[in-house]
Amino acid sequence: MNCEKCHKNHATIHITAAEGGVKRELHLCEECARQTGALSNFNFSIGNLLGNLMEPVKSPKVSQVRCPECGITYSEFKTKARLGCANDYEVFRSELLRLLEKVHGSIQHAGKTPHTVDAQIRKENELIRLKRDLDSVVKSEDFEKAAEIRDRIKSLELELNR
Repeated sequence: MNCEKCHKNHATIHITAAEGGVKRELHLCEECARQTGALSNFNFSIGNLLGNLMEPVKSPKVSQVRCPECGITYSEFKTKARLGCANDYEVFRSELLRLLEKVHGSIQHAGKTPHTVDAQIRKENELIRLKRDLDSVVKSEDFEKAAEIRDRIKSLELELNR
């Protein structure tokens, strides 16, 4: 969606306001949002947002654990809301899992498909997944399961080629 003001840039700021019982939406690029002052009412940083979600570390030892590769501590991560390197995911694993559970309600990605995706794309994605599954099942020599998957693949391919 393009910016409603300049009609050039991609709209990244989406503001919804209810005025007199009427809902009004405004979609602006960051530059136009700054120019119109739309961002002036929203002063927050990702660091503050994540910092408020994170529970205080129960052990002072944990807050001082330092990544051997980049040198960041968990306390610094809480302040900056940014990890220093890929190794930090392992170094701060238990704390990050607690944070993910608090933010998302789970530590496992469910892989949802947006509701706007039509049935055709869903079937194409299922076909790709089934072909991967078929390779795996054949390698494990579970030929009964492979036959079931093969039949489902044929059925989907017929539906998609209509």
